[in-house]
Amino acid sequence: MEDKKEIIVRLDSLKELFLEKFDTNEKDHSNILTQTTKTNGRVTSLEDWKNKVIGALIMTNIIILPVLFILIREFLIR
Repeated sequence: MEDKKEIIVRLDSLKELFLEKFDTNEKDHSNILTQTTKTNGRVTSLEDWKNKVIGALIMTNIIILPVLFILIREFLIR
């Protein structure tokens, strides 16, 4: 009978240990998720800025530079 009680006590202590570890693990994962969300927000913001700069450069190459070259050519010809 004493052996059964000792086994139950040990199993209860193992249960407590597992629950403590799971709680700690859950808190750590929550912190990681929070940090990842912040990081992803910053990365998304930087990617949006980069895309705007690339779009501006494309528009410059398509519209402004040809017009500028035509104006310079006309100025040099006259």
